[in-house]
Amino acid sequence: MVNRLLKIAVLGLLVFYPGLSTAAPQPMDFFVIQPGQPGSAEEARPVMEALAAYLQQKLGGEVAISGTYFNQTEQALTAIERSTPRWGIVSLGFFVENGGRFAMQPIASTRPAGKTHERWYLMVARGGAGTWRQLSGSVLGTMLFQQQSASRLMFATSREDLPFALEGTASPLRALREMAGGKKAGVILDQSQYQALQALPLFAKLEVLHRSEPLPTAPVIWFGEPDDSARKLTGVLQRMVNDPAAKNLLQLLQTEGFGPADPSLAGYAQVGGKGNRAIER
Repeated sequence: MVNRLLKIAVLGLLVFYPGLSTAAPQPMDFFVIQPGQPGSAEEARPVMEALAAYLQQKLGGEVAISGTYFNQTEQALTAIERSTPRWGIVSLGFFVENGGRFAMQPIASTRPAGKTHERWYLMVARGGAGTWRQLSGSVLGTMLFQQQSASRLMFATSREDLPFALEGTASPLRALREMAGGKKAGVILDQSQYQALQALPLFAKLEVLHRSEPLPTAPVIWFGEPDDSARKLTGVLQRMVNDPAAKNLLQLLQTEGFGPADPSLAGYAQVGGKGNRAIER
């Protein structure tokens, strides 16, 4: 009888004072998916935990956040199919190839080195082929683990129509040295890699044969239709650039902050990218 009266009393308190509710926090798990990038899920765990802790502190106890890092496409796809997270930070290529399949909705964009757009550069040995259509052999790049999307983003054509093979590599500097030695046809670099190359003696032996049009940076995506939680998350991410407490975390994430979602991303998910530009000699 006492237990019954106690239960009735507790229910009454919850009705008249909903703030006393003990509802479990809503999960807001995330995946960071960057195929071909260095590290492993275990090595990246401290960074994922740091990001989760920061967001948890900003969003409060109404959510529960944990994150997982993937640098292999198939592992990421298997994990999403097994248990789809609420949101993620994914490479452009992964978004292009899988955005429609998993109803990914861009809610923000990364700002690597402060840039609002990305660009890719096809490097070849100096004095070689005049256009990319004259290349044969293998072209390597860290973005080439998604070969179909990379082909469309870089060359505006399908992978099958290229005169050379595309190969993903996690070691672009080694690939550049092999290419300079005649073992590879070319190497595609992203903007940060291209800027780093210019400081090396190897740069004098190479030239840009072709470059992409400006591309969106890696997007922050929400799985499904964004809701209030997505909007709150977006606000926290975009304010990180002005938060001194987030400075070290942003360095670990290799971005200077987050900005609005690139409006062109919807088109990239549908058609795999836009045009390209050849370098005039």
